[in-house]
Amino acid sequence: MGNHTFTTLMRRLSRAGFKRDFVRPAILPDWWDDTCENDRELLPDLEVRVARFLKRSIADIRDPAVPLAPPIYEQAQLRRVRDIDRDRLAPAIHTALQIAGAVVRSLRFTDVSVSVPPADGLAWRREINRSGPPVRLDDVLRDLWTRGIPVVPVDVLPSPTFQGLACIVEDHPVILIGHKIDQPGRAAFVISHEVGHITAGDCAPNQPVIDEDEEIADDSEMERAADQYATLVMTGQTTAPEIDGENYRALAKSAADFEKREGADAGALLFSWARRTSEYPTAALALRALYQHQGARNRLRAYFDHYVDVESSSDTDRGLLRCVYGSDGDSGTRA
Repeated sequence: MGNHTFTTLMRRLSRAGFKRDFVRPAILPDWWDDTCENDRELLPDLEVRVARFLKRSIADIRDPAVPLAPPIYEQAQLRRVRDIDRDRLAPAIHTALQIAGAVVRSLRFTDVSVSVPPADGLAWRREINRSGPPVRLDDVLRDLWTRGIPVVPVDVLPSPTFQGLACIVEDHPVILIGHKIDQPGRAAFVISHEVGHITAGDCAPNQPVIDEDEEIADDSEMERAADQYATLVMTGQTTAPEIDGENYRALAKSAADFEKREGADAGALLFSWARRTSEYPTAALALRALYQHQGARNRLRAYFDHYVDVESSSDTDRGLLRCVYGSDGDSGTRA
């Protein structure tokens, strides 16, 4: 046991996939600095924090011979995955579920009953309160949060990470966004896709659905259904409307014209076009031409700030919630 120190514990966590740049904001206390590393009197507090995070016994944490690998979540459904196995994604999946639990426990409005959207994407589109014909990112976020379904952007996760994750934690559906998507239309489509998994019953406690990378093709029935659900929500049509153009400017005009005619969000149309053609750089230029290329992350954080009480959360939950903001710890603007 004499070899059990802060340094050896950090090495074990690193071997398990939890590097120091993750452990610092997520597990260590607010007041921790480099001078604490050699203070053995502080080690028991750190052991408790690691044990809570990994759902392991104190004895396991204190034994240098015990590997600290996270649970594998055998029932997790991995979608759009290439060259990454379940073991490598396990640290990010475990972390996401712990963050989701911290969010649910820290909700400001605890009297909100969970209300899952309709299983028909078109029916949900009709229910969403919006200011104009298109369904925008703000409309989707407002509807989900008021239904008791948090949508959480995460800045700090163990690598490799994922694009989106839908899960059930403490009887709450929760959606986590792991990639730093800033285009509002694209973010709205990704979130609606995850809602499709929830309404279809694809996820359950300890059985999350993880979409690792949207640019990887996945023709499974589950993914087709979730894509169709998101398409119905964002465009009002069963299949993504055809838009095209000889260059990004023409493509942008085609999407904008369709939005005016049919009330389908131009950003979501361009994202659907990119998924069909794999021409993501061209779609990004078209979004920029329409001034729809940024702002999603600020809106995601604004809703998080409005609905989640970070300051009143427990000490260990507050560390997990810091993963939403990264190292800066600042909160965004209010929704």
